[in-house]
Amino acid sequence: MLFSCICIVALMLYNANKTQQVAHLEIPSLHSKNVLLLNAQGDVLYEKNADMIIYPASLTKIMTAIVAIEMTEDLQVQTIVEPQTITKFTAQNASMAGFRAGDFVTVEDLLYGTLLASGADATATLAEAIVGGEDAFVTFMNNKAHELGMKDTHFVNASGLHHEAHQSSVRDISKLLRYAMENPTFYEIFTSKSYTTYVPTKLTIANSLYTKIAGVEGTIVGGKAGYTPEAGLCLASLIEKEGQQFLLITANAKGHTWIPMHIEDALTVSNIL
Repeated sequence: MLFSCICIVALMLYNANKTQQVAHLEIPSLHSKNVLLLNAQGDVLYEKNADMIIYPASLTKIMTAIVAIEMTEDLQVQTIVEPQTITKFTAQNASMAGFRAGDFVTVEDLLYGTLLASGADATATLAEAIVGGEDAFVTFMNNKAHELGMKDTHFVNASGLHHEAHQSSVRDISKLLRYAMENPTFYEIFTSKSYTTYVPTKLTIANSLYTKIAGVEGTIVGGKAGYTPEAGLCLASLIEKEGQQFLLITANAKGHTWIPMHIEDALTVSNIL
């Protein structure tokens, strides 16, 4: 019995010491101008310009998804993808999930299209199906932001397309992501590598996070990336290292979507943990 107690105390001291070491991380220069790293308990392990106002780009879709999940009783309810939705966002050169005009899709299909493919076709169709339009849906997004204490955040749309008044901070995004991941449906989608829908035709939606750079799979277990020229490269990621989970939110890295500096930053941090 005494031996068991000694072992437990020793393990507790080891874990406490390891946490203390992690809390004093020295991270080399990253591409991202705004960074916040948290452990699973929400303790800040590293931050840089975490309260600076940013354009969240497609990190917006984390809020879009969790609001849609909470407002939908049955994820298998079907809706239609309107032709004007495809026309509108194609003209704006927005990211698309691959749905076609006239497709009958489920809310679940649209959620995967929102988080994995970052599709504006998915976000707009969700908003239309749930409350009749994007403007009304954005009101619920802002209400949830207020509820979560996201004081630096204001949403103008559900897709994250650039607008001067569409703003947040990496600290606010961390509050949102911690909250959203408590929802089992959100967590399952957020950590998925791909999803296939067969209605009306087969469409496989892949999480592009795992195809941009080697070494991601097995390290980053979930993530939502974003990019606009004004926002730079952004990433909200769930990192797993030695059985522990960490949240890393980064924003405002230079480059383009085909030069994944935001993902490189996540791998750099993971190597230090």
